[in-house]
Order: sequence, then C-alpha cells, then structure tokens
Amino acid sequence: MPELPEVQTVVDFLKDQLPNQMIKSVQSPNGYDGVFENGSLKEYQAFLCGHQILSISRRGKFIIMELDNGFLLFHLRMTGCFMLEIPDTKELKYVSFQLKFSNGSKLYFRDTRKFGRAYICQNLDWLENRLGIEPLSDNLTPLWLFHQIKQRNRLIKPLLMDQRFIAGLGNIYVDEALWQAKIHPKTISSRIGKSRCNKLCIAIQDILNHAIENKGTTIIDFNYGRNEKGRFKNKLKVFKRTNEPCPRCSMPISKMFVSQRGTHYCKKCQRA
Repeated sequence: MPELPEVQTVVDFLKDQLPNQMIKSVQSPNGYDGVFENGSLKEYQAFLCGHQILSISRRGKFIIMELDNGFLLFHLRMTGCFMLEIPDTKELKYVSFQLKFSNGSKLYFRDTRKFGRAYICQNLDWLENRLGIEPLSDNLTPLWLFHQIKQRNRLIKPLLMDQRFIAGLGNIYVDEALWQAKIHPKTISSRIGKSRCNKLCIAIQDILNHAIENKGTTIIDFNYGRNEKGRFKNKLKVFKRTNEPCPRCSMPISKMFVSQRGTHYCKKCQRA
C-alpha cells in the first residue's frame, strides 16, 4: 500500500495539473460502485459538478482536493493511481473514477484491485478524528514521541503503523526507521529509552524526506503521472532485502512476521 512518500509524490504531481480546474462531469467507466465510499455516483455528481478545485494536499495517506464547496478525498489503498491519459481504451475496465474538466481535460483513477476509495465531505473533522500526528510536522519531536510511547505497552512496529498514532507510516518506512535507530521491531514501546527514541524520531523524518526526494518506493504497483516510478527502492536498507548483507554489519537481513506483517530487520544491529 502506498505510504506517505508515495501519496506526497502523487499530490505534488497533481498540484501542477488540477488547481483552478472546474469539474464538468463525474463518471465510473468500469461501473464499480464500491469506489464511492459515502454516497452514490449521482450524489457525487451532484456534489462535484460545476465546482472548482482550489488546492490539493495530503493528510496521512489521504489525498485531499479542496473545492469551493467542500472536499473530494482519495485513498489509493493497494493499486490506486491517477492518470491524465488512457493510452488504450481497454484500460478503462480498471478505471473506477473519472473527472472531466471544463477545459476538456480528464483525470482517471485507475485501480486494478478495486480497493481504492473516494470520499466527499463539507469539512475534514471526521478525518482529523481518525488520524494521528503528521510525522513531518513540527509537532513530531523526540520529546513528544518519548512521552507517547512511554504511555503505551505495545510492540513498537504495529504502534508506529497505527494511523491513529502517527499518520502516513506503513510497512516499508517503519522497517527502515527501526533499522536506522537500531530498534528490534518487537520491542515493547514503553521500554525504549530516551536516547533510542531520539534516534527513532530522527530516523522516521530522515527516511520519509529522502523517500519523497526520490518520488517514493515502487516495489510492484506504485506509479504516478505518466507511468513514472518511485526511485527509493534502490536506497532501501532492509525492506525486501532478506538474506542480503546488512549495510551496517554484513549480517544477513532476516524476515519475520509482526502482527501478520512481513518484517525485515538485522538480528545483530536490532537485538531483541
């Protein structure tokens, strides 16, 4: 599933394409009603048509299009992606959401697995109530993180992936951050000392920023724009590197499951 860097990459791409565009029509080329999370196609058409996109931003893993009358949000889930053109009409069978603008241009939401969702709303209160702190905001500090994890007795990896705690982190970047901070993925959060917590906070922000600079990580499905791929895959230290030498100590990278998620780590650098 695309995480914060991938979603930010898509937002940065759309920012150059969509602001000030007036929505003329809304369609679902493949007829998949499941993409409309909180209404029917007719309700989305009534809410969106004739309204202008003012800005595009991100909150956690959600793409937010601010309109002159409310908001249109998207969650990419596993395989959702935005395209400006469909080179082959056969591809329309994968397009569940399509916007046509007053200037004749179109935006396609292509989603082969059909897990992606669109939301319409007049305010974002419901979203704020379900998401935690933004990891790249000034609010995430080593002191904040230390106080928060001390209050919880949870395995550190699933805690960091909990969107109600920190919004936007997922499997890839949590594995990378824990490796950089030398913290075992199954460490109980309340047992992490201030020094290691400081390193973890720095690692989270450092890795996310570098991933954004490299347009995210493409493992299998992620792409944006005109089928462009993320470049951070080549910079991963542990994720999907099972049995390869640890870049820090040369111990083969191990894989285990933590809360049913495949987890990559170094047994030597990240001692239990």
